[in-house]
Amino acid sequence: MKKPCRIERGFTLMELLVVIAIIGILAALLLPTLSMAKAHARSAACKNHLRQMGQAVQMYVNENKGQYPTSVNPYEPALDEVVGPRNTRYWWAKLFPYYPIRWTNAAYHCPGYKGLVAGEQGNDPPYGSYAYNAMGVHPPFSGFTDSSHGIDIRFPVLPMLGLGMPFHHQAFWRAVGEADIKSPSEMLAIGESRFLTAKVNRIPGGLDRAVCGLLNWKNGHNSEWAFDAARHGRDYNQEFCDGHVSAMNPWVLFNPTNTAPMWNNDHQPHPEMWCPDY
Repeated sequence: MKKPCRIERGFTLMELLVVIAIIGILAALLLPTLSMAKAHARSAACKNHLRQMGQAVQMYVNENKGQYPTSVNPYEPALDEVVGPRNTRYWWAKLFPYYPIRWTNAAYHCPGYKGLVAGEQGNDPPYGSYAYNAMGVHPPFSGFTDSSHGIDIRFPVLPMLGLGMPFHHQAFWRAVGEADIKSPSEMLAIGESRFLTAKVNRIPGGLDRAVCGLLNWKNGHNSEWAFDAARHGRDYNQEFCDGHVSAMNPWVLFNPTNTAPMWNNDHQPHPEMWCPDY
């Protein structure tokens, strides 16, 4: 007696195509969520770094007569071995006794930052993911002339608006103290450096000093201050003088019209010092 023949039925081509299409749709729906989760994780790590740096700044202030470190100078020979003799003058080097991670260590920096990490080398300044609010709303130069735009701006007297930045043509300078900070909870101390790509910025990484203004970098001017508005989501993390960390939209953060008082130790906007955005 013959047993009945059983036919095994497989998937038809149409069924396979439907399954593949469904998988593709699900993947398309999940990818933005996964990307957002990664961005949040990078931002959380960045905020943790800034909190630790904020604690280091406060310890430095407590041990240095209530004064903040200047962004550059004087040299600290005691730090020669750990950061190199040429780097001991920078603000991040002065924090090493309280936050013992080298600036050149990738673990120091924001995981969303894609630029070069380096100390001072040859004629190149330090590069990295964090920047110090040394100048307030003061431009990153002592004065400039641009005849093509009819601009000639010079500052014969430079008020100390940030946390400390000596200028080469000043006969003297003083460190900024806690008493000079009128609103610690609203003054920026350390934030994320401005960097997009080496091609756009024309330098390999972010500079370690914060700059307000100069938002119109797409016209070819001031390209070194271009920034990635989506480094880890839509915001840039900032540590304030009272130690708290907050995220801000960089287009708002770097726009003096919106945030000028937050950059200055007297909590005043000082529009006369804003960078012309040409």
